[in-house]
Formats: sequence, structure tokens, C-alpha cells
Amino acid sequence: MGVVSILPKSDSMKGFLAPILGRVAPTESFSIPGDVSDQSRVLVIDSGELTEILFFSPIINYLKTTYPGMRLTMLVREGNSELVRSMTQVSEMISYEPNHLSLSSTTFLSLLKRIRSRDFNVAFLLGTEFNMPRALLAILGGAKIRVGYSATNSFPYVNCEVRMNDTSSYEGTRFDSFLTVLGLQPADPLPVWQLPDQDVRWAKQLVHFHKPEKDTKLIAVDPGLGKGSHRLVDESFTYLINQLAMRMPSKVLVLSNNLDQKRIDQFKAKIKNSLIDIEPKNAKEGIALLSCADLFLSGNTDFFHFAVSMRTPTVGLFTRHDSPNWFPKGTPWVQILQGVKGQRLSLDEFNSKIDTLLHFTGVE
Repeated sequence: MGVVSILPKSDSMKGFLAPILGRVAPTESFSIPGDVSDQSRVLVIDSGELTEILFFSPIINYLKTTYPGMRLTMLVREGNSELVRSMTQVSEMISYEPNHLSLSSTTFLSLLKRIRSRDFNVAFLLGTEFNMPRALLAILGGAKIRVGYSATNSFPYVNCEVRMNDTSSYEGTRFDSFLTVLGLQPADPLPVWQLPDQDVRWAKQLVHFHKPEKDTKLIAVDPGLGKGSHRLVDESFTYLINQLAMRMPSKVLVLSNNLDQKRIDQFKAKIKNSLIDIEPKNAKEGIALLSCADLFLSGNTDFFHFAVSMRTPTVGLFTRHDSPNWFPKGTPWVQILQGVKGQRLSLDEFNSKIDTLLHFTGVE
């Protein structure tokens, strides 16, 4: 039986609903940062993107350090829940499956009821693209301070708008604006996200079991879809991997959080080098294994940005669809090689990137 969605299909419908919803939105006056305090109950609504959890985690750390009594709840997609469970600063997590956000489903109403029962007074709405179900959770959840990116349809769902005029800044640093819009100015740079020690130890033990030789390097690769919904074709990617394997004794670990098993198996079949056959159960395990890599090759994927954060020596195999805001700045442990449609990637340029990277990081 088909399910009828009441999700508005056009901007005109979204615009029609806005004034109606504006009448039921919380209208209490508030001050910033005065109404953000130790007693605040804060909701963070994800967009389903794993990378946004990475980028927003320093904001969470800052808020909990500044306001130890703050109760912080995260609404996250089930596939990313294990990573959030490892974040000790999060007081509570509510997980969902993507189909739970269908506005015509009883699960959406149940989700809204759970959120309303917690009397949140601050909500952070992640994601730069307007999403009606998440926007409704923000406005109907009752929080009088609602922070999110400015967009055509963002008001009244968001009443503290984050406006980004510089589209070239790295996406990972732009999240500081969530604090700026609240009048909060950290004195020092925000600490980057860190994987819990127990997860790193688990990964190191597992990798050592499959690769006991110290001189053999672990090359992790992610052939998944990038942020521009494109990826390097398997033949080009595996060609570079196979060429690299001829330069150094190594084993290859394939990681991806957005390719199905069939696509991963097809990719593995094209690799001539020795493979480490480890299948992480979730994103957190994949990130832990990534932390053990001597070198990482990837497109503009979630794991790429975690590698950037963990200072893993990384070569980014970007496409022409990857915009400047996804290019890390001031990260010499990362080298970017951006392909051009219709042109084969230069092996000489790839080797030059590898040489620069290995020299800087001391991997030989």
C-alpha cells in the first residue's frame, strides 16, 4: 500500500505555511546570550549527515564546558547513533530512521511528542538545505531560541539565523558561527573532535592482528560518494591504489559509510594489492579503523573529513563537483587532487602529492 506524503513540494507551499506556523511558534521574548545558561535544555537536530556531527562537536564541548549544568539532547539518524553515544558531553540521544520523518506517519507525531515533553528552550537546526520535517520539529518543539542557517524558508522555523557570506571558508570552521549568533565568543580556538581512547585501542588491536608486520603500511581508502554526490570511477581509483602498492609494502583497508556491499565488493575485486578483510559494524568502528591508517585515499566523503580532523595523512581525490567550502585550509597533512571531467588523473601529479605528504608526515 502506498503512503501519501503531505510534505510540501514547492517553495510557494512552504511560504504559505510559514505565517500559519508563525502563529503557533513560541513568542516569548528572549535575550542572547543571557537566556543560554546552566539551566538551558538544548536540542540539536541533525540533518542526517555524519560530517555535521564532527563539525558541531566542538560547539557541544564549548557549551558543556561553559555551562556544566546544561542538558543537551541530540536527535540523530540511527546509523550515526553509535558515534554520538561516545560523546560524553551529550546528556541524551533520540535516534530515528529516515522514514520516521514522513509527515504523514504516526512515528513523526510520536517523535514530536517526545521532543515537546522535554520543554527545550534552545534548539540548533543543522543542515544548510531547508527540510520541512526537521524545521517543524524545531518550531513545534517549543524552543523559544531556534538557531540555524539562513535560507529562503528558514523563518519562522529559525529565529536566530546564521548567515554565511564567505562561501570559500572550510565547512568545518563555519560552524563557529552557531556560537557567534548567540553572542558567545570563545577566547581560544575550539578543541577538535577526538575519538575515545577505548575505540582507538580496539582498532589498533584488530589491525595488528591482520597486519603484524610493522614495515607494512596500512592504506585506507574510501570509494564512497562525495558531498557533491559524485565519486571517482572505480577504474581510476583502483589504478592509483595499485600504483601506490608498487612503491611500498602495504595492505589496503576499504571503508565506506554510503556504498552498499555489492558496490564495495566490486571495488575490492579491482585491487591487486593485499586486502585487510575487516567489515566495521557502524560508522564509529569505521572511523576508529581509519585512525590507524598510515595513509588515506578518499573522495570528498564523511571519512575524509574525519581523517582531516584526526591528522591522518590524506590524499583527497576530489571531482569538479566539489565546491571550495569542502577544501580544508592550513592542513599540510592533506593533499588535494581535483579531477577534471574527461581527463585522466595524472599519475605524476598523484605521486608528487604522495611524496610531499609522506615527506611532511615522516611516513617512509
